[in-house]
Amino acid sequence: MNLLIFMIKTCVIFCGGYGTRLKSITKNKPKPMVSVQKKPFLEHLLVQLKEQGIKKVFLLVGFKKDQIIKYFKFGTKLGLKIEYSYNPPNVESGLRLYTIKNKINEDFLLMYSDNYCSLNLNKNYKFFKKTKSLITLTVARKKLGNINFTKDYNVRYHLKRKKHFKFVEIGYMICSKKIIKYLASNNVNFNSYFRNKFIEKKLTALKTFSKYLSISDIKRLKETRHYFKKKNVILIDRDGVINKVNSKNRYVTRLEELKMNYKIISILKKYPKIRLICISNQAGVSTKDVKISDLIKINRYIKSYLKTHNITLMDYFISTDHFESKSFYRKPNPGNFLRAAERYKLLLDKTFYIGDDPRDVLASYNANTKCIYLGSKNKLNTLKNTIKSDTIIYNLSKSIRNKLNSRY
Repeated sequence: MNLLIFMIKTCVIFCGGYGTRLKSITKNKPKPMVSVQKKPFLEHLLVQLKEQGIKKVFLLVGFKKDQIIKYFKFGTKLGLKIEYSYNPPNVESGLRLYTIKNKINEDFLLMYSDNYCSLNLNKNYKFFKKTKSLITLTVARKKLGNINFTKDYNVRYHLKRKKHFKFVEIGYMICSKKIIKYLASNNVNFNSYFRNKFIEKKLTALKTFSKYLSISDIKRLKETRHYFKKKNVILIDRDGVINKVNSKNRYVTRLEELKMNYKIISILKKYPKIRLICISNQAGVSTKDVKISDLIKINRYIKSYLKTHNITLMDYFISTDHFESKSFYRKPNPGNFLRAAERYKLLLDKTFYIGDDPRDVLASYNANTKCIYLGSKNKLNTLKNTIKSDTIIYNLSKSIRNKLNSRY
């Protein structure tokens, strides 16, 4: 299948509201320009879009629009083409989109300017095409939501929050260019169109497991700033990466069997500012091949050994579930990636995982992060080309240097 079919190049972002829940912070500043790690929050979104392959962005501006236009101009410095559409701040999002209807001639991503979530846009667009949707919502679990969806991903949407609705949409909506014909010149919120009987039939939802961040109020802004702090953290597998594995044995069962992978260690020790988090499957505990006490000894020794080489291993996230288990925390499922991200406030789409098994590539894909793959290329034949092309990056040293030079 031609991979180009799964590329989306245009994004529209709502940037026009007052941001009143941020109180004095947005008294003289539009919400998208609120600072997060010395950059406007909107810039973080635009950088993410550029990294995901977006080429053109429409900013639907309103309150204090001149600050946004003066800062971003035509988007050249970010490698984007930016166009602006102005409406007064009291104009609702549906009418804002209607204003540029004649400029939309392809499928597009539709976003809010106050939410951020790690994602793989090509993966989402592939889902959108497969389900033949008019709109695919990105939804996150919430106690008091306004969305439920079926096993076929069809959406039940309610304008007000209710207890028995378990999800909310967070932006990152993929929209067919066909929705333009349903827009009207009424001053209504865009989500009111979700109740349109024609759109509702082809309204789908894609659940994100990643935590979504927001700057919509003071408390959430503080949390978002914490996530965007520079941490120099990368994720790494254990067996086959940090240490070698004997092909005759499925697991390292005792400390005496442990053999460190000096090739990888020689690279990692060149970058003492990098901190590691190990994510590993250890099904040997479930199969009774490995005692918990021995697993603990092995992990402690590895951490101590790496420290002697000026390498910091911060933490382990281990799945001891059986290899036949479908546990959310056993790779290729992303559970332990998400646990690590939550504990250490990581942006998964700003880091990567080092692994040696196709499951590591698939787990990275499922967690919306990248993967340095160190295993046999022949083994990758089990994976779809879209997964490999969206996930695998090459050259470990270069990737580490890029991580150190990034803002995150």
